[in-house]
Amino acid sequence: MAKQREFFVRIKGDYGLISNPSSKGGGEKYSYSTPTKQCLTGIVDALYFKPTFKNIVTEVKVINPIQTEVIGTRALLGNMKADLNYVSYLVDVEYLIRFHMEWDENRPDLVYDRNAKKHEAIMERSIKKGGRRDVFIGTRECVATAEYITKEEYIQAKSCYDGQVISLGIMFQEFEYPTDSNEPLKSYFKDTVMKGGIITFGPREKCEIVNELSNYKFKRPEEIKPVDDELKEYQQMEMR
Repeated sequence: MAKQREFFVRIKGDYGLISNPSSKGGGEKYSYSTPTKQCLTGIVDALYFKPTFKNIVTEVKVINPIQTEVIGTRALLGNMKADLNYVSYLVDVEYLIRFHMEWDENRPDLVYDRNAKKHEAIMERSIKKGGRRDVFIGTRECVATAEYITKEEYIQAKSCYDGQVISLGIMFQEFEYPTDSNEPLKSYFKDTVMKGGIITFGPREKCEIVNELSNYKFKRPEEIKPVDDELKEYQQMEMR
């Protein structure tokens, strides 16, 4: 894309659970204090995504105080038995996400679908409609709402952490999915700092820790619907 258009969206929910990998082993999950880049990318992809491009999250602004609530959940075991697990959720969450699109250079077969203006028009419409798929913060039970905002609204929005610098420690950032069956799935971790309520996400190369995961099953890409047809469907729905 010659000139990348930035998008801004407000995400609100009663609960959030961005699972810390170190707490998954025993079943009693504990949430990170703030969403990871991978979590935010999943939220943005739920608004609008196609294999033609990648949604790149650059910043998130934390609006409400970071609060947690421990809730007991019923976990089913074998032999018709159940156990009680405790899960630590974030409560009353509100985030402002800043992102843009970039063409996926690993998909040269989709060059015909690279029409920036039409993809951006669909993204704007999708956000204003609340997303094309359900939006949730971390896990499926933490349903959220999406609201389109302008750059000015993003900048002027006040965070409860204005003027503060908070170290969040080493956090999982994102996955790098393989583009070939011979490549491994990689996970990236980085020392994360929140300044004035804003977490800025840099490139993967700046992450201090990289792990290779060997149990990922590579899937061949499927045929997609052209962007011209996508936009026509939106225009037809708006005319009804």
